[in-house]
Amino acid sequence: MHRALLISEVLSEIFAHVNEELGPRLAGKKPSLEALARTCKAFHEPAMDLLWADLDGITPLLGCVPRLHRLIYPSGSKPLTWDWSEGVEPLSEHEAHQFLDHAARVRSLCISCSEDLHLFAALPIETCIFPRLLSLAFKVRRLQHKYLCLFLSPTLRRCVLSVINSGLKSLATRCAALEHLSLMVPGWARQSADDRTFLSDGVLLCKRLVTLSCPPLDWAAWKYLSGLPSLLRVSICEPRSASRWSLDPDTVNFAPFLNVTTLSFFVNTAAYAITVMQHSEFPSLKEFEMVADVLPCSEAEQLCRALSQCKAKQTLEHISITSHIPKVQEPSCNSLTAISQLLYFTRLRTVRLNLHHCIHIDNHVLLQVMSNWPHIRSLELVDSQTLPEITFRGLFTALRLCPHLHTLRIFMDAVNIDFDPTAEKFQHTTLQTLDLIQSDVADAEAVARIIFSVLPCINRILTRRDHWNDSLVSQKGWNEVNRCLDYLKSPAAVGGDIIGVVAKS
Repeated sequence: MHRALLISEVLSEIFAHVNEELGPRLAGKKPSLEALARTCKAFHEPAMDLLWADLDGITPLLGCVPRLHRLIYPSGSKPLTWDWSEGVEPLSEHEAHQFLDHAARVRSLCISCSEDLHLFAALPIETCIFPRLLSLAFKVRRLQHKYLCLFLSPTLRRCVLSVINSGLKSLATRCAALEHLSLMVPGWARQSADDRTFLSDGVLLCKRLVTLSCPPLDWAAWKYLSGLPSLLRVSICEPRSASRWSLDPDTVNFAPFLNVTTLSFFVNTAAYAITVMQHSEFPSLKEFEMVADVLPCSEAEQLCRALSQCKAKQTLEHISITSHIPKVQEPSCNSLTAISQLLYFTRLRTVRLNLHHCIHIDNHVLLQVMSNWPHIRSLELVDSQTLPEITFRGLFTALRLCPHLHTLRIFMDAVNIDFDPTAEKFQHTTLQTLDLIQSDVADAEAVARIIFSVLPCINRILTRRDHWNDSLVSQKGWNEVNRCLDYLKSPAAVGGDIIGVVAKS
């Protein structure tokens, strides 16, 4: 054997390359690493480290204990059931050592079944089962979270939890290197006042957070995070059953979130997000997203105004604001105000506004939008409660200002055709995806000719197959447009005469 293969670092690099080449094909990865581990003593340790590095569940490791191996891998073809460990005695001290021999090799672990955790009941609470663990996803029932402390490694960098409780403080203190924390609380779970306190107390002890995803924080936690230089991404996910956040009239402005580049809110209403934005500055913000169940026009205006004042004019590139449930428009609402606040951001590349009674887009507004967003790549401006007023002429006039746009989704008046492709020579050669949603079509052939002449990279207009709630009438019209486009782009098209092609199709 070559002397280079006696160097453990060299072997680790070679085996890591083998592991990477096999990728997610676990069926092929395991036998290959097992074979390497059996080849010779020099290969054994680095191959075993990779073999046990990533685990989905602890059952394979428990199989290293002879008493449990017979239960996990029974003779015959009887499959292993999820409750195989029911009634099985916990690990003895000797069996725990057998388990820990291989557990030290694990780097990434996901636990989504809590039925086996009682096997660790006899271990001292200060035991660290996986001393070199880097990533942990602990998604088990609340009653089983008492075992979390056994999985907390001082090397842990990434942690995903499904329950908020007092154990968060232990996580923060025992895992000082923690950089990524995600609390994936189920949407139906009710967040109590104690949970919010536990969450805040835990976050206040995290000194090196880079990303944080969790339910709504209290103001003490926001104030702490605003001064945390390592923080780059924050995502707030509000459970559907959560009580409304009571706004604190004495809230003071936070220090600027100097390095946060991504901020997102998935909430029932926008009130919480608006208050956070009104008291914060994000001078490095590149991406902002908010999804609300209900977003009335007045709150959409407040949100956009707060966003425009967060000092991100020179950095913000992506905005996505959507709402799920239509709400009756307030009589005093100005549907132009919300979008006008966003014209402040001139470096935008992606904008998605999918709202109700909040944005009214016509040719003039679209031209204004395109004028202020010359770098835009993907644009979606949809309000299901307004009538389409953008015409082909207005669309093509605006497209001249956005040479990089490749995806567009809007409502449009495709019935009143005001553009003649034979008289006006213009082509936009970048646009590749055009979604006109529920717009009606009267003359499919004329619309197809216009699209074929002006938008050569558009092969088809998205139809009801892509949007389940589109009307059958509009679907039929756009299907006819797409058939005409297919013919125009085919070798059979001679002289541009496509009269009757729809009927023949």
